[in-house]
Amino acid sequence: MVNYKTVLNTAKEKCVEQHIETARAEWLMLDLFEWSKAGYLMHMNDEMSASHLKTFAKAEHRMLNGEPIQYITGKQTFYGEIFNVNKNCLIPRPETEEVMLHFYHQLEKGDTVVDIGTGSGNIPIVLKKLDSTLDVYATDLYENALTVAETNAQQHQVEIKFLQGDGLKPLIAQGIKVNGLISNPPYIDDKEAVMMEDTVLKYEPHSALFAADNGYKVYDAILDQLPEVLLPNAKVVFEIGFAQGTKLKEKIITKYPTLDVQIIKDINNNDRIVAFVW
Repeated sequence: MVNYKTVLNTAKEKCVEQHIETARAEWLMLDLFEWSKAGYLMHMNDEMSASHLKTFAKAEHRMLNGEPIQYITGKQTFYGEIFNVNKNCLIPRPETEEVMLHFYHQLEKGDTVVDIGTGSGNIPIVLKKLDSTLDVYATDLYENALTVAETNAQQHQVEIKFLQGDGLKPLIAQGIKVNGLISNPPYIDDKEAVMMEDTVLKYEPHSALFAADNGYKVYDAILDQLPEVLLPNAKVVFEIGFAQGTKLKEKIITKYPTLDVQIIKDINNNDRIVAFVW
């Protein structure tokens, strides 16, 4: 007989040997078996079934190889909601919750808004759940990512209009105008890869992480096309890398000198948001 507590303790020991945080083993078990911490405490002395032993062993192997827990379990929490994720989309980060909320608090009932580069669809889905009157669009260049986003929208029972294409081109093609635009695009410079965790580089899609022109390529493309999609007084919010605020602000003011561009810090006091009203 082997119980959950024994299996978890063994997994933690393996983590220590491989210099992996032991909390990851606990997180893996809780997510795999859909338990809260209290649920684990209730079951920790129960005998593990053969199927649970097999499931955990496979997942543990992937974890010890460095694969993110979110891809192993197929889910990630964002703003208290659970989203499906896989290797075709970036894992939603807590920092992006702050970006999404900054955008949301500027919107008005009935606004038409778009998320550019939606990935798993976490941003537009939460926005629609926060305010059902919003008319919400979301775009992504990659069909595989949109498949994940569409599945998430169905599970959360919200209507999001998903469009495949590069940047704002799908909106322009259909003559869609918006009161708000939010984007967490690829913004990491290739040269910064050496500073990143191996688990991110090995498993998360590089197309959602890296951008040419020192990380500014996608921002530049969106900025060039803004006049074709924004309505007067539209709210624009970009998530940025911690060192990109000043440079991106300069780029925006160079293109549109009359805009009042703000750089906003996150809870960790890092520059996280560039925002302006059109």
